[in-house]
Amino acid sequence: MTRRLRVLTFNSHQPYIHLLATAMPWDFGVIAPRFPSGKIQSWDERIRPVPQNLSLFESLNSAVTASGWDWVLAHNVNDLIDCRELRLPKVFLVHGTLSGRILQDRSSIERTAYLNKLRLLLDSAGCTVVYISDLKREDWGLPGKVIRSAVNLSQYGGYRGDIGGVLQVCNNLRERAPMLGWQAHVEVCEGLPALILGVNRGLPGSRLSNSWEDLKEQYRSYRVYLHTAVYPYEDGYNLAVLEAMATGMPIATIQSPTSPIEEGVNGVVGRGGSELRERVIWLLNNPAEAARLGMGARATLEKSFPMDLFRSAWNSLASSLS
Repeated sequence: MTRRLRVLTFNSHQPYIHLLATAMPWDFGVIAPRFPSGKIQSWDERIRPVPQNLSLFESLNSAVTASGWDWVLAHNVNDLIDCRELRLPKVFLVHGTLSGRILQDRSSIERTAYLNKLRLLLDSAGCTVVYISDLKREDWGLPGKVIRSAVNLSQYGGYRGDIGGVLQVCNNLRERAPMLGWQAHVEVCEGLPALILGVNRGLPGSRLSNSWEDLKEQYRSYRVYLHTAVYPYEDGYNLAVLEAMATGMPIATIQSPTSPIEEGVNGVVGRGGSELRERVIWLLNNPAEAARLGMGARATLEKSFPMDLFRSAWNSLASSLS
């Protein structure tokens, strides 16, 4: 009997870790990182339940004591630094653009110098770089493999659209306005029933999901899903968009060259917030059309973001690390 792979990672991008753990027949160890303040980022079951093949560890030391890990999955530079002493193959999974991070942090770092230092860290760790999209790879400019996200269609579905309103799933939407399109969100949603699910402190109309089931119920209930991220800092889709598509929601989005959304096929597209607002109001007033476009969105997801390709890409990468 073949031994199951054991992957050690850090509690960052929890929805993605849940996706990977439920898609792959591997065992995962997840370390709760400690912030400079001393606070520990524990697994939050309001975001996703703990998969059966996932174990939680309070520290890197406790995880290493459990031993038997095959490789390490890092989600950011801090993860790489924390695990640099481990003599294991390492994968650096890039979720965002460097340009977006510099913009968000209002950083004065010199891009070329930063990337040169990162190359040294990656080389010293023998690290393989993986990106979640072509845009991220182009923006960072470091050699690496692209593995696009996917969504298990059997875990989503049942769209009703009985709440004639707009849903967006996003953290810190207002704080990350230049990246995530806060102004476009305001232009589209002003005066319309709308819900933002995520961490958005002090933002009216926003709340945390109570559970994964609560999140999925909002996908099923709201008529339109809104994505306002700004190219080239972010793609024209993210994991939440793919989940909405899997549910059968029509997507309303700002025009982007990396978006899978086509006007009249699987959603509506606007060049800016005011134009998109008109298309959203049309959908809110036409539930039958919303349902038709939502079926198109689900079909697009199945064709363009297949779970089989996601699994085979990760299996191929894992084989290359052994």
